[in-house]
Parts: sequence; C-alpha cells; structure tokens
Amino acid sequence: MTALARFQARVLLRGRAALVAAGVFALAAGLTTVLGLGSFRQVGLGAVGPAAAAIVNLAILLPTAQAILLGALGLAGDRESGFAALLRARGVGPGALVVATWWSVTAAAWLSLGVGFGLAALVIAGNVPLADLPTFAALFGVMLVVAAAAAAIGVLVGAAASSRLQAALGAVAAWFVLAIGLDLVVLGLGVFVRLGEGAILAAVAIDPFTSGRLAALLLLDAGGGVLGPVGQYLVLRLGAPGAVAMLLAVVAAWVVLPLVVARQIAARRDA
Repeated sequence: MTALARFQARVLLRGRAALVAAGVFALAAGLTTVLGLGSFRQVGLGAVGPAAAAIVNLAILLPTAQAILLGALGLAGDRESGFAALLRARGVGPGALVVATWWSVTAAAWLSLGVGFGLAALVIAGNVPLADLPTFAALFGVMLVVAAAAAAIGVLVGAAASSRLQAALGAVAAWFVLAIGLDLVVLGLGVFVRLGEGAILAAVAIDPFTSGRLAALLLLDAGGGVLGPVGQYLVLRLGAPGAVAMLLAVVAAWVVLPLVVARQIAARRDA
C-alpha cells in the first residue's frame, strides 16, 4: 500500500491539475496578504482583521475543492480505466486502494496549502510580531486537517459513483453543500428561525469545513467575538481550548468515517 500511495502521489504532484491548483491558491493568498498589509499593516493575527479571515476562507474553499474533485475522479477513474482491477489481480485490497488514493490526493492538497501559506508567511514575516507566527503555524495545521477531510469525502464520492462524470458532479455537489450550503443553513438558523445557539452548533458540527473555519478563527481570537453568538456560545460552554479541540475532533472524524464507508463500498463492488 505504501508503494502504491507513493506512486499515486508522484503522479498527482507531477500533473498539471495539482500545479495549477497550487499556483492559484498561492496567488490568491499572496494578494490577500499584500492587500491586508496595505490596509491594516498586519494580517490580524493579534486581532482578527479582514485579511486574516480572507486567508482562512481561501484555505477552506480552494484546496478543499481540489481535494474533493481529485479524490472523486481518482478512485472512479482507476475503476473506469481498469487500473483498479489490475491492482486487485495483484493482491491489492479495496481498503489499500482507498487509503492510497486518499493519501495521494491529500498530499496534493497539502502542497497547495504549503505554497500558499509559505508565500503569505514570507509577506508577513517582517510585519507582525514574532510571537504571532506560532498562531499562523497553528492556523496552517488546522487547514491541513480540513484538506485531509475533504480528500476523504472525495474518495467516498468516487467509491459510490459509477463513472467519472458522476464522480465529478457528485464532488462539485458535495463541495457546494459543505463549503457554502450549510453556511447558509447556519445563517438561516441564526437570523430567521431563531432556534438558538444549540441548533446552530448542531448545524456546524456536521460540516467539517465550517468546523475547521471556526477552529481557525478561535485560534486567531480566543474570545470568539469575531464569530458572533456561535463563537461566544462555544467559548462560554467549553472555553477556547476546549472549543478548538471539539471542532478539530469533528474534522478528524470526517477524515476517518468517509474512508471506512468508502472501503465498504469498494469491497461490495469487488464481491
């Protein structure tokens, strides 16, 4: 499985899609950082500003779209091309194929995050206190876990799809729901339905992207003020460290559970 994961990762990292995705995210992150510094003279690591929030949102949106789409197309494409059947004939089980695909896609998404955050770090290095840089590194770590969850969801979509086209459409739909759709639900709960903080918390807990965003913003502002009633509710009930830990546990669960389900689906297809 390790050899297969390395092989698939090399193929993805040398491909045009991974390079384009890394370049787009790096350009967006760099521009966001430069514009933020020009307006606020820092990206807001001490007190969350528009530039810091924009970097978080970019990291949530762009690399996750890459991970979900490549994960879905990777597994569905291997099955459609016959490569998965060849691997099974050589004794590679469905679980190994699922994990290897997930790891290769995760590595490609991490490359995009590394390039983008690395460029942003170079821009801010001389403009913020050194004490704020560990927070920036922690923010990067949260985004790595979110990208791993997105890759796992993409692999699950690819395992359930019957063709590359169906996998692509399913990946786009899944990304839209998780990245945008559930945010609108949370907004509706908070503004229109008025079900309270508990209902909002339940809504964000089922979305790894929203959970990752909240964890990142709590790292930037332990008081939770920038998150409005949701952040204040989390900090009040759990404290800032406990809230971050709970939200990261939600994201981590979205790494494991989709892979388990994808393995079961792949095993049934092989039966």
